[in-house]
Amino acid sequence: PGDVRRLPRQWAPYHLRLDWLMWFLPLRTVHEEWFYAFLAKLLEADPRILRLLRTDPFDGEPPHWVRARSYLYRFATRAEFRRTGERWVRTQLYEAIPPLSLRRTPGRWPVR
Repeated sequence: PGDVRRLPRQWAPYHLRLDWLMWFLPLRTVHEEWFYAFLAKLLEADPRILRLLRTDPFDGEPPHWVRARSYLYRFATRAEFRRTGERWVRTQLYEAIPPLSLRRTPGRWPVR
């Protein structure tokens, strides 16, 4: 879901392809090569890739590092929503991909 304060959207009968593909990542023991290519393009601030995101988290500048974390989400209770304004409660499960940089970790990239 991303922003825990944002109202959940209904896209049925469609789904957002990138969101759908990313949903499957934590279920696999080996990460898909497409995701490493996606991360590499994020590090390059590739405009075509940044357009896939709702907002550019890097303001058009290439980030120095990226990482991927896996979270467990659940809907907030009414009491939690009233107290915090957050519609989702998330708990970090693990770091799926440790911090990567194009300059400092070139040997760790599995993309060919």
